[in-house]
Amino acid sequence: MREALNDRARGPKRPHNRLAPHREAGVIACCQRHPTLSSYEVRERLGDDAPTARTIQRIRRRCDLARLPKRAPATRLARRLTSETVQRAASLIQERPYLGPERIAWDLQNGEHLTISPSTVKRLKRKLHEAMYPLPAPPVWRFYERHHPHSLWHGDFLEKVTLTDLDRTAYQLTLMDDYSRGYVFCDLFLDPDMRTTVRALIAAMRQWRVVPNAVVFDNGASFKGRLLVAFCQHVGIRLIHSAVHHPQTNGKLERAFRDDMKDFYRQYDEWMLELLRSNLPAYIHYRNAVRGHRALGGKPSITRLHEHDRWAPQEVLDRLESFAWHEVKRKAVDRYGYIPMFGRLAYVGRAWKEREITLIETLEGLEAHAEGQCVAVMRDYWKYRKRPSWEWRTIPPRLYFRPYEKTTCPRIAVAS
Repeated sequence: MREALNDRARGPKRPHNRLAPHREAGVIACCQRHPTLSSYEVRERLGDDAPTARTIQRIRRRCDLARLPKRAPATRLARRLTSETVQRAASLIQERPYLGPERIAWDLQNGEHLTISPSTVKRLKRKLHEAMYPLPAPPVWRFYERHHPHSLWHGDFLEKVTLTDLDRTAYQLTLMDDYSRGYVFCDLFLDPDMRTTVRALIAAMRQWRVVPNAVVFDNGASFKGRLLVAFCQHVGIRLIHSAVHHPQTNGKLERAFRDDMKDFYRQYDEWMLELLRSNLPAYIHYRNAVRGHRALGGKPSITRLHEHDRWAPQEVLDRLESFAWHEVKRKAVDRYGYIPMFGRLAYVGRAWKEREITLIETLEGLEAHAEGQCVAVMRDYWKYRKRPSWEWRTIPPRLYFRPYEKTTCPRIAVAS
């Protein structure tokens, strides 16, 4: 009666997927007949009705059927070089380090009857070289972050967008705030240059009503030029260039570009310029205001951008273009109104013959100033300036400055 009232385990008394006895006996017989075969090879020998390789492994473990190695055990120890041979080879390497492994092994074998292989000599040479010239310690990366928004902006081009409709590369110019990881400017361009970078800085400063303390760029042609340097000096921005072949300085933006390719560009089957330009602002809003960042504790960038409360004066923001200038050189106009330029003659105007003019590079082009006034401008100056020296033959034989309305130029006042 007591045994009848005891608790008993419910369910089947044996697993439902256990092999039938006759199939398990076939597996055991095959493993005993071929102890060197693996479970996969046993399964191939048993045919289509064989269990899985994992089941065969369990049967072997349950029945204590060990798998024997296919290779016979070694009957003798491996041959080792004597200490005298190693010392003699090391001394010969130090005496004549300019010899190769084959020559050293040949000299030891024929001169001193010491048998050593060239590969052993090569390993010994590498070991001695590492002992004499140890490898430098791995670099210690410094992770930095500014403590206020708009203290530092990162700028760079994403150059992996090949347009399907135009069959050319589009360049995504991006300015990112270091403290918030937010994009303060982002747009696509086909032919970017230094003026594009200056205009992007001006657009970002007007949109956010700030003047950043510093900007960091790489050493690309669009980020190194007198116009950009002069603009940053006049506005009061510290211009920083990263070390050559060291993208880690701009690592935050490089990491952001990888997210842009995955989250934005690869969502399209074809890359059309107008389509990408029209949808890029929505993606920037999502990235700044919706998407969280791990470095910010899961919060979006806009939470840190809103911490800024020091706005730039509106009168400074309104005339930012006037700060983008630098003096190129001073030249004297001949009696016919020409000045030499790019190995050609550029016509300024007979009204300024035999007088000295100042050439100033601005966002509009190359301006000619005389008596505090902008008298002429060459707007296609960048087209000639960007050409290499071996293509100067394609420059027209005569260049022309177009008349400019004679107003007092504030840039000359700043220069003086």
